[in-house]
Amino acid sequence: MSQMTFIKKNIPFLIALFLVCGCKKVLDVSLKESEPQIVITGEVNNLPGPYRISISRSVNFAQNNDFPPVSGALVTIKNRRITDTLSEKEPGKYFTQRIKGKPGDSYTLHVELDGKAYTATSVMPLPVELDSISFLSGRKNTIYPVANFQDPPGVHNYYQFIEYIDGATLRNSRGNSVFDDRLSDGRYITSVIYSDSSMIKTGATLTIQMNSIDEKVYTYLSELLQITTGSGGGFGSPAPANPESNISGGVLGYFSANSVSSRTVTIQ
Repeated sequence: MSQMTFIKKNIPFLIALFLVCGCKKVLDVSLKESEPQIVITGEVNNLPGPYRISISRSVNFAQNNDFPPVSGALVTIKNRRITDTLSEKEPGKYFTQRIKGKPGDSYTLHVELDGKAYTATSVMPLPVELDSISFLSGRKNTIYPVANFQDPPGVHNYYQFIEYIDGATLRNSRGNSVFDDRLSDGRYITSVIYSDSSMIKTGATLTIQMNSIDEKVYTYLSELLQITTGSGGGFGSPAPANPESNISGGVLGYFSANSVSSRTVTIQ
């Protein structure tokens, strides 16, 4: 199957997967015969818990994008102090009971399901403060939010931006929701977030959540955005067909330990 055929057939699934997470190996089989795969998404952050891990199964193209939840898994998250066994409080949704997110700590997710094990480890970066939100005017009366912050010098940082309009998550439409400071280490950053600006209207409440993420999570989100937006791999290279998950065992999704900073403004 060609890369373009894969993208056309699976773009509803890929978009839905990205929306789960503030989300692997892509199946290279015919559309009608594709086998469902396990999808695992979730995070631990520096905000008060509980934290959630979601487990579901992918669906065929002909079906709607309601991923069936997967119950009965044994899910644990551990750091150097404790191991927390998550509680399934609703189908496919597993919640922590004891663990607390702390920047600098390493967190390991372990999932046992149907005789198979899936594992991921993520280190929570130190938080970076989101200073303010400004706006950039584009053509045809479009307007885009801009995240302003000081990047710490001497540290390779990776960022994820999530927008909320009146409390509802806004999907980025051009893939500029992750940022790598490789070319701007230690500088004051003004990062434009290209999204569906039709949702940004006078009187609406806009929240930008800036997550400091680790390198593997950044790689996964960046590759997934390239696929779902068709933005390619940069310098004319094609978008990768297989986002590189940080979860072992051959599943879709990712696990992130990230620190959070956010700002909220009313659009004037």
